[in-house]
Amino acid sequence: MRWVMAVLALAALSSGCASTKGTGGEARAQMREGVRAAQRNYWQEALFRFQRAQGLEPNDGEILNNVAVALEAMGRYEDALAIYKQALKDAPKSSVIRKNYARFAEFYTSYAKGVKPKEGGDETR
Repeated sequence: MRWVMAVLALAALSSGCASTKGTGGEARAQMREGVRAAQRNYWQEALFRFQRAQGLEPNDGEILNNVAVALEAMGRYEDALAIYKQALKDAPKSSVIRKNYARFAEFYTSYAKGVKPKEGGDETR
């Protein structure tokens, strides 16, 4: 259940993206494919698509947020932390990125200390 909210955040981010010509349009197409993969819990595929989008638009906070969510879903927490921080630098006003980072930082602090997360906490994602 905890990944459902992350996937919904991914879908919300990509749903408003209009396709345009050039690298921006290709980046958005990769984002849409990544979201579809994430919705099926195909996180490796989602990460691949998000990283392709990142290669086209390296300073897009929205794309970086999705890369971080995929990394988190795959248990690559240190990598996710670094990407979330970059996403915040590139899009400091994004409430979605701030919320995702705050949620992740809370989890990561416990994880780094070796504390097991609470069972009921999954719904907050």
